[in-house]
Amino acid sequence: MAPPDDGTGKQRPHADFAPSLSLYFDASVHYGPDNATPTSAAVGFLVESGATTHIERSVPVDAFVSTAHLEYRALLEAVRAVAETGERVASLHIHGDADAVIRAVDPDHPATPGDRVCRTRVDAIRDAVAEIPVVTYRVVGRGENERAHRLARAGHR
Repeated sequence: MAPPDDGTGKQRPHADFAPSLSLYFDASVHYGPDNATPTSAAVGFLVESGATTHIERSVPVDAFVSTAHLEYRALLEAVRAVAETGERVASLHIHGDADAVIRAVDPDHPATPGDRVCRTRVDAIRDAVAEIPVVTYRVVGRGENERAHRLARAGHR
């Protein structure tokens, strides 16, 4: 089978992405000396297939309302990064340690977030993965999400 056309009449090589991807996301907040005032926030995520990492990012966040908002933002940034590749993905397996976020975005077990910003992000996340035939959601422990957690911490300015 020939590689897909790149739109210029030339054939481009097969996609770097495998048809099945795993996505891990997390958020991080640093607090001031009083341990109550947030001083910085960041999100991190990675997308991989098997032993190959395709996307790995740390993103500082200038303004946020809560840790929950940051977790939604982390997942939204991650699914948008997958969508921006323009590659066809057969399945996406989403992993995170934010139980409430996973429950809210999983259409099989939806839990509606209490505020408008989170609901808007849930809708945006679902829209970003709508063209992927199989999307699964799994809550994982901090140990299994350590790489995403390290990426989130690395995003602080």
